[in-house]
This record gives sequence, C-alpha cells and structure tokens, in this order.
Amino acid sequence: MTHVVRPRLEDDLPALAEALIEQQPLTRYPVRNPLPIPVSDFLHFGDAVDAWTATIEGTPVGHIATTMGHAGGNGDGELDRACAAAHGCDIEDLAWLSAFFVGSAARRTGLGRTLLRTAVDSIRESSGRPCLEVVPAFPAAMKLYESTGWTEVLRTRPDWLAGAPDSDGLDVVVMVLR
Repeated sequence: MTHVVRPRLEDDLPALAEALIEQQPLTRYPVRNPLPIPVSDFLHFGDAVDAWTATIEGTPVGHIATTMGHAGGNGDGELDRACAAAHGCDIEDLAWLSAFFVGSAARRTGLGRTLLRTAVDSIRESSGRPCLEVVPAFPAAMKLYESTGWTEVLRTRPDWLAGAPDSDGLDVVVMVLR
C-alpha cells in the first residue's frame, strides 16, 4: 500500500469529512458530535497557516493543520499565556496544531506520527513554538504526544467542553513541544 503525507488540497474536504466522522466513535474526536460548525471550519480550511493530508492509495485518511493564535479556551488567553511561559517566548511566536486525526484505515501505519512530525517541522522551520490541546478521552492520543516529547503545561475545562454531551470528567490538556 502506498502511504503519502502531502499538502492538503481543497478537493480533500469530502473524504476528510468522511474519515473524521468514521473515526469519531472510537476516539471521541471531535468531542462535540455533531459538530456545531461546518467541517470545513473545524479543519481550518479558511485560516490554517499550513495543512496536510495523509493518504492511502490516494484516498485521504488523515489530517493536521497549523494555526497562529488560539481561539480555544474560555477566551481569556489562558492557553496562550501557559504555552508562552513554558516556551519562554512571546504569544505571537506560538503555533497551534489543530484538527489532527487519522481514520481507522490509517491506524498503526505510522501516518499519524508522520503527520505530526510534518506539522512540527513546518512550525520549527518558521521559528514558531509548537502547542496543542487534546481531550484525553482516547488514551492513544496522549500516548502519541508523550512518546514524541510533548509535555503538559495546563489542564482546563473550557466553556465549549462543559457544554458537550457526555463530557463529565473530561478536561483539555494543553501541551508544548520544547
């Protein structure tokens, strides 16, 4: 099988939306299902700095995007401040990983690690400081981040998560890669 990670294309949206929805019952990502926004917004089709698609035999099966600035949390800048302090940098230097997932067909193929490495390399090439937030409802996600050197800098319960069904006991873990 041919596995490829390449820059995301506009034409990838339908297959990526399908892969996102297909893997959600296993990973609980996204936590809010159905999404309260269009899938294209969730995947940052309008505001990503960079975005990549993982394919198997040419079919999109995974995704990751990078964004500057952060719109998550409770809107008070708590996540940005925690990451900037951990990195010892200005908030403007932060780059966020977002909309990272692989469909069931891509599990255990290495495509998730390749997507993650591709995004981190791109952030570092532009002198950015990598940050992410994860809801640890799917332990494999936390294991991936921890095994690749990410460290926790904050746990919080943002308003958007508090309003999600079946989210009792879940927090957002904010992580940086130094």
